[in-house]
Amino acid sequence: MRVIVSIIFLLAAFSPLYAAPADDLVKQGRNALQVMDIPGAMSAFDNALKADPKHGQAAFERGRILLKIGEAKGAVADFTTAVLDNPKFGLAHARRGEALVLLKDFEGAFADFERAVEISPEVAEVYIVRATYRFKIGNLAGAKQDIEAALEVAESSQKPALQKMLERMN
Repeated sequence: MRVIVSIIFLLAAFSPLYAAPADDLVKQGRNALQVMDIPGAMSAFDNALKADPKHGQAAFERGRILLKIGEAKGAVADFTTAVLDNPKFGLAHARRGEALVLLKDFEGAFADFERAVEISPEVAEVYIVRATYRFKIGNLAGAKQDIEAALEVAESSQKPALQKMLERMN
C-alpha cells in the first residue's frame, strides 16, 4: 500500500512536467494575447493545432483571432473544431454564429446562437453575441431581452457596460 501511495504522490508531483505540448502552447498563446502579441499568439495556437489538430481550446482561441481579422471561413472551421471537441462549449457556438453572419449564413448563425444560449445560459457573453446579431438585423426587442438576460448572469465588473448598452437601446 505504501508503494502505491508513493507512486501516486510522485505522479502528482511530476504531472506538470508531462503536460501535453498543445496545452503548453495554448497557455503561451493566451499569455501572448494578454500583452497584445497577436502574431505570437497566432503562432502558439497554430503550433498547438499542429501538435493536436483536434485541440478544441487551441482552435477556439485561434478562431477568435481569425474572426477579429475578418477571416470568417477559417474562424468557422476553428470554432467547429472547438464544438466537436466539446459540444457543450456554448461560447464556441456563439462565436461560430458570429462568423457565419459574416459569411451571410443567417440560418446557420441563428441556429448556433440558439444552441449557445441553450447549453450555456449562465454565460453572459453568449447573450451579448446574440444581442449584437439581433440588433444588426433590426430586432431591437430581442436584443434588449438578450442584454437583460446577460445582466442577470454577468459578473459585477460587466454590469455597468451592459446597463449602458440597455440604456442606449431605450
